[in-house]
Amino acid sequence: MSAKPSIYYACTLPVRAGGELVNFQHVASLRKQGLRAFVLLDPASKVAVPSQPYSVPMVHWGEHVAFSPDDWLVVPEVMPPQSFEHLATLPCRLVIHNQNPFYTFRGFVDVVSMNAYRLAGGLCCSQFTRDTLLRWGSTTDWQVVRPMVLPHFAQAATQATPMHQIAYMPRKRPADAAALKTLFRALFPEHAQVPWVEINNMTRPQVAQALAQSRVFASLSRDEGLGLPPLEAMAAGCLVCGFDGGGGKEYATPENGYWVAEGDIEGFARALHTALMLDASAQDAITSAAKAAAAAYSEANFDRELASAWQHLLGQQAHAFQLPKVPSERGEA
Repeated sequence: MSAKPSIYYACTLPVRAGGELVNFQHVASLRKQGLRAFVLLDPASKVAVPSQPYSVPMVHWGEHVAFSPDDWLVVPEVMPPQSFEHLATLPCRLVIHNQNPFYTFRGFVDVVSMNAYRLAGGLCCSQFTRDTLLRWGSTTDWQVVRPMVLPHFAQAATQATPMHQIAYMPRKRPADAAALKTLFRALFPEHAQVPWVEINNMTRPQVAQALAQSRVFASLSRDEGLGLPPLEAMAAGCLVCGFDGGGGKEYATPENGYWVAEGDIEGFARALHTALMLDASAQDAITSAAKAAAAAYSEANFDRELASAWQHLLGQQAHAFQLPKVPSERGEA
């Protein structure tokens, strides 16, 4: 542990979800900006597993870890109640990184309990998430830091020729995915031979390649704080059809995709048909608008919003968290 005040993000390895990867990105960005930030790993994490691409300093959580009142600890909204009870006994300042408002009550029984908890602030992934939490009665001072769409997706779009196929991620809606495929083939038998490419257990570059090779992405988003998969598909040049998942309302417009009302499986099937039948010029208009929307979620914008959020949180104490410029930060702890 550092004798100087530091920022710690509670993380786990191997990374199993996009939100877990985003926490590593936060630490990498803060280090790049010259702030003393570390990953604090779950004790069961397997560091040897190369599941994330960020070379950031990592500390295993254990009895040897002693926080000071000047340290900041960032934890996810999905921590269970007993973990929040333990965290309340620590002397450091606590921040929740809420990447999905619909998961908020995995850690707190209600908003009153969350408001009574000693939070020094909050980070969230979208204006949708912030507005939702405030509408529900949260009194936390939420700072919006939108995640980045990795450059793999835009790069893949320049290297692949889309095929007449549909990419999809059924994890959050397996029943809806099955119903959609059945209805689509019943309503439009002319598309019976169109392949459906399931995206599951792939690396980010593999996901990018699968998307860039697919004419259409069927968005099965559900209860999202933002929803990165549709944005990644948009960056990769797909025609996106389907649900915005709630958080996708931040970027979904009639110009950049065929978005349908929540639960409208028939409308979804018809949107897929429309997308597959578009001529080249109509495709180009929609994919151009989609790429422009995804481009707003750049690394530069992510870095800027994260820097602003932590400047707000740290206030006049921000200078105390600066890494030394010389010598090298190698070995800094």
